[in-house]
Amino acid sequence: MQLSSLRQRGLTLLELMVVIAIIAMVSAYAVPGLRAFSANTQVRNSATNLQVVLKEAQTEASRTFRQVLFYRTAATNCTATATASATGNRWVIVTLPLVSTGSASVVKCGSLTEASPQVTVSGPAVLCFGSSGRPTALPSSATGVGTACTLPATDQIIYGVDTTATTANLKKLQVWVTLGGGVRTCDSQRLASAAADGCPATNQTPTGVTATP
Repeated sequence: MQLSSLRQRGLTLLELMVVIAIIAMVSAYAVPGLRAFSANTQVRNSATNLQVVLKEAQTEASRTFRQVLFYRTAATNCTATATASATGNRWVIVTLPLVSTGSASVVKCGSLTEASPQVTVSGPAVLCFGSSGRPTALPSSATGVGTACTLPATDQIIYGVDTTATTANLKKLQVWVTLGGGVRTCDSQRLASAAADGCPATNQTPTGVTATP
């Protein structure tokens, strides 16, 4: 009878306080890790998305033997002539006309940060691929989006994919497009010679392509 009574009495106030303290301690250690995991997943997804889209533009150029434009924009409508923006999170792939009197046609469009509200993407507003699938320079009059495609003095064009999260252990990824046509995602904080997912050089500043009138 006494044992049954003890089983039914439940937790004492002291026992309940101990349980709450344990839960609080576990949460204090677990929550930052979960925040970092969530932020890093968003960064990885956005970087992978950008890499895939750039490869699609490159493939389209090689397949059609045409010049193809990839550009970023803040415009939500999917057109070939929206204003390019280096801070835009929307992207559009456009096949450029063979002659000046022709019309550009949209191949595909989408968002770089869909379902990733904490992600920021930096780098060129526009990137053009020639019929060989390699980056090429074109004047703004040819792109039709108010910004020229230019080539850097270095061998690569770099996009940065970062997060606005402030917790520890955050990833900073980059998407490198070489002038030879290579496209890859890498960890900007790790060197390729030391890690398979590292970049050829660490902590490189994303390419800032300046619009040419």
